[in-house]
Amino acid sequence: MVALLLLAPGLAQTARWEGTPEYRAIAGAPTAAGPALDKSYVLDFPAQGEFKGTVVMVPGFLGGATNFEALARRLVLAARGWEVWALDRCSNGLEDRSGFNTPDPWTFYQHYKLPDFPFLKDWGLRVHLDDLDRVIDAAKVKGPVVLVGHSLGGSIASLYTLYHPEKLSGLILLDGGPNLVQITKEQYLNGESGGMFGNVSGLNDLLAGKTPPYVTLFGLNPLSFAQAEAQAYMAAQDPQADAPAGWVPYRASREAAALARIAARYQPVPIFAVSLGRAQAREGLNILGLFFNTLSYTVRGPRGKRVEWIDTGEATDPLEFLSLYAHPNTGFSEWFFPYRLTLDISAWKVAMPELKPHTLPFSVLALGAGSGLLQKMESFKAVGDVFPSTKTDIRILPGLTHLDILTGRSGPAVGPMAEYLKVLR
Repeated sequence: MVALLLLAPGLAQTARWEGTPEYRAIAGAPTAAGPALDKSYVLDFPAQGEFKGTVVMVPGFLGGATNFEALARRLVLAARGWEVWALDRCSNGLEDRSGFNTPDPWTFYQHYKLPDFPFLKDWGLRVHLDDLDRVIDAAKVKGPVVLVGHSLGGSIASLYTLYHPEKLSGLILLDGGPNLVQITKEQYLNGESGGMFGNVSGLNDLLAGKTPPYVTLFGLNPLSFAQAEAQAYMAAQDPQADAPAGWVPYRASREAAALARIAARYQPVPIFAVSLGRAQAREGLNILGLFFNTLSYTVRGPRGKRVEWIDTGEATDPLEFLSLYAHPNTGFSEWFFPYRLTLDISAWKVAMPELKPHTLPFSVLALGAGSGLLQKMESFKAVGDVFPSTKTDIRILPGLTHLDILTGRSGPAVGPMAEYLKVLR
């Protein structure tokens, strides 16, 4: 009982809207893919009370619309009158999600054959900014629009703000912003050999078909994203069932097998880590974490009959986190993240030289995660470089990982965001 009382403050949930958001497509910029695929998508959380405007949220690297679901459900109550649109980029439309309507999504994606998407090589920054422009125009029919970007989505949001500042009423950056990754013109065109991530291809190889048109990094690829999402989806349906064979090399609950992939204690890559508890299991040191200068562990097997998951009251609720994967139409990850987009964002002054730094007519709210990507006030220096003489409110939210800032059970970013929306002119 004492332990439960000590955990009570960490387990507290803030109010969240409990309705069902609408998922719909918005026509995008025309490309070689054709009109059936030239679309982006929004997960729409309706305004509560008299309508004031729309908050459009752009996910980060490898992120999908439900990255924002926990945040959006809390924000529409805290900032009454503001509708939230969580964005899925056009490449989310390439995902074959029919496996989630089968009795065994895991088996479905074990045997899934990746299709060929040659047009992905052309889906760069310009296409995505033009797609986002159409989303903003659709939202502006109803009223003012505030743009929000998380992680690399903060880069996209910032660059759109350079593209069409006159269409926006505000900009919020969540542990992200402009110039997160910068490469030279030479690296952009010809890649790099022997760098931190080994040999990295440039635009010339991409256009020549010598490198995959989607991101493959840290052993991740579209198949691994689909399979991980299938695991989380099935865990959300029945957390306490036994994990099927092949999920992990030991007996475990579905909940434990799925969450051990992304829990901060076991995930060595900081941008994929969430604070949501630990496994009741034997553990070992994860050597890969030393590469990223993080202390992380591996799960070696059960202490008892199987590995179970323990909610230790950390920032994110484990069961709520799994629920973010429980959508057959959209998900937490973007399986086919265009490699061209990563290149263009990293060298945006080369890819779109018409984008120029300038002062904004509104203030910028920038929130960093204390254990995330931008941990210090000075980490947001690029905001001042890209938006000179623009009023910027920078705050660091302590103890949060890069994803906790979105998924935290107390809605850690909701208060500052609601305050920002309230005082907008």
